[in-house]
Amino acid sequence: MKTIKFLFAALAMTFAMNASAQDGHFIADVKLGGTNGGGAFGLGVGYQKPITEFEGCTLAWDIINFEYTAPFNSPADFDMLSLKTGLRLFSPSFASDKLRAYTNLAGGYTMCLAKGFDDKMKVNSAFGLTWGIGLQYKEKFSFGYTLLYETWAKSKYHMATFGYTF
Repeated sequence: MKTIKFLFAALAMTFAMNASAQDGHFIADVKLGGTNGGGAFGLGVGYQKPITEFEGCTLAWDIINFEYTAPFNSPADFDMLSLKTGLRLFSPSFASDKLRAYTNLAGGYTMCLAKGFDDKMKVNSAFGLTWGIGLQYKEKFSFGYTLLYETWAKSKYHMATFGYTF
């Protein structure tokens, strides 16, 4: 329970940073995909800050990302809460300066809540990784592919990601 409180406190800090920081961006995304033959969904929020620009590319730090992921068929039986940080690289703009490509890599803490054979929820901690590629339109809307991986159950989620940057 302390871990869940910590994750929600980190989420609240994300919103607070967006209100006071300059040149940073609040990001939100929805993920749809699957793992182990079943469908899954994910919801994420975070805060991103550009670090540097070089030859038209932008390197940004995804300071904090909070994600919730669960299977469609039984979200109450297994879900993951993640708190991660990482880097995102944007390409120079193309197609009349409306599109740019990106790739990102983030790592951090993942908490897996899984229902056991005795119908009791068990909490397992793990290291999680997120890797993605995609396109961003007008620096607001994004669409891409995301691979989520966590080490406890060695789960891999392949997901289409739809995002918005505020």
